[in-house]
Amino acid sequence: MRWRLNSSLFKAFCIISVACCYVVFLVITAIYQDKVTGKEELVRVDQNRAVSIRQYSLVEDFSVPFADVRILADILSYRMSDNAVSRDDVLQVLYAFAENKRGYGQVRFLDATGYEKVRINREHGQIRVVPQDELQLKAHREYVKAAMRLGAGDVYVSPLDLNIENNKIEVPYVPVIRFVTPVINAAGVRVGFVVLNFYASEMLEHFQEAASDTLSNAMLLNAQGYWLVSDDKDACWAFMFEKDDNTASNKTLAATYPIIWEQTQKGASGQIRNGDGLFTWRTVTPSFAIFPNLDKGRHVEPPVAVSPYKWVVMQHVSEEKLTALKDDVFTTCVWGWIVLSAIAVSTLWFTLLIIQQGQEHREELEELAHNDWLTGLSNLRHMFSRLEEACEKSRISNVPFFVLYIDLDDFKFVNDRYGHEAGNIVLRHVASVLRKNVRLTDTVARIGGDEYVILLENMPGSDKAEEIAFNILTSFQEPVILECGSEVYVKASIGIAGWSSDISGADDLMKRADVAMYDSKNEGKNTISIYSEQDDDIAI
Repeated sequence: MRWRLNSSLFKAFCIISVACCYVVFLVITAIYQDKVTGKEELVRVDQNRAVSIRQYSLVEDFSVPFADVRILADILSYRMSDNAVSRDDVLQVLYAFAENKRGYGQVRFLDATGYEKVRINREHGQIRVVPQDELQLKAHREYVKAAMRLGAGDVYVSPLDLNIENNKIEVPYVPVIRFVTPVINAAGVRVGFVVLNFYASEMLEHFQEAASDTLSNAMLLNAQGYWLVSDDKDACWAFMFEKDDNTASNKTLAATYPIIWEQTQKGASGQIRNGDGLFTWRTVTPSFAIFPNLDKGRHVEPPVAVSPYKWVVMQHVSEEKLTALKDDVFTTCVWGWIVLSAIAVSTLWFTLLIIQQGQEHREELEELAHNDWLTGLSNLRHMFSRLEEACEKSRISNVPFFVLYIDLDDFKFVNDRYGHEAGNIVLRHVASVLRKNVRLTDTVARIGGDEYVILLENMPGSDKAEEIAFNILTSFQEPVILECGSEVYVKASIGIAGWSSDISGADDLMKRADVAMYDSKNEGKNTISIYSEQDDDIAI
């Protein structure tokens, strides 16, 4: 089986291959655009979902200490006698609470002046009641000042920061939030405050683990834009370590991504894609977790006042990761294009090979129908077809042509003496000689065992036809070397007949050439004879 295409089919193959590859490219490009758009949309949806989950996690964890501090204040209010509460009662309530609630570093009760009356610390997993001589006045602290302005049921929530012990940041870091609410007696007079130091480490861990997302950087920012949670640990808690406010402000989201921070101040939630990547955020206000409660008379209590407080839950997918997603799709599409193009080109190649084989088979059949199997010359059928065409053309335009009828002399002697294979060698040699002595436009045919016919079209006169016949006989003077080494000389009798208006058709012309050939035989063989009307009379 031939694996190579001919020139015309190869050219078609190249053109169609380029077209196929281009069409596949267009299809793959459309798929790529669709996949990239789909992936980006999926990332956007996932980021919104993750932010919502983290927001919910914060709100849930935040609501626990909020409820605890109010419950403690209510318990102490109920246990008051004569509008006062004893230290032992306070200690009993706070100790029982601290023993069962492990998420608080300190549980305190301050009197109305801001002086600590009871303080219970959790140190290394154990609770300790601080002696009275170690209790301090906290009236100067911001959370106490803010608590002085609270009404019944109101709660002050301090900013989330790191716990400080002995004027130093505790290591390892302990994120803490202070919840403060007043204790009100039956007369509506504030008699003190309950203060809970809520260790927020577990809340922040829940925040990070709430959504399984490895693509983005999950961040929590305070109202000033400082990082409380981020993959970049060095950026977190900058406001706790930088004494210079200007230096600290350089480590905020506002300084790093000013456009994004500006957008977070305009809307409670949003999503933006810019050159730095995809940012998704939601603002969390803890008061959103606090719902109005029903009092004993089933009346709705007024909304709880919470100190102004805001966090920003944000997720950031870097441009590099977004590009990597596109690169993954691009790589897949490139391989898809290569594979599909290879399949298309291979299919095209084999299809054209099949077409070529079909063409070659038809050509072989056509050649067998028109050509002589031994010499490759035209056969009798093809010669008659060509003669009919020449006759028809001459009838219309009177274009002269001639026919040479050649019969080998004593060819039977070669077959009898040297065998049929030697005879075939001679016949092929004769075919080669005839081709060399005629024009490319002329038709040479083997019409019988040792008989040949040559059609000389557009031949102006018999002189030229006779010259060609003479050259053929001259060429026969060269011996044919057989396989056995013997030399054989070919001789032939040639008859020439030309077109005339009285010729009825190809049969008539062939008969005249045949008559002329027999004239050559009668004249001693190996000669040339031209047909004349007298020969026709003799033949009759």
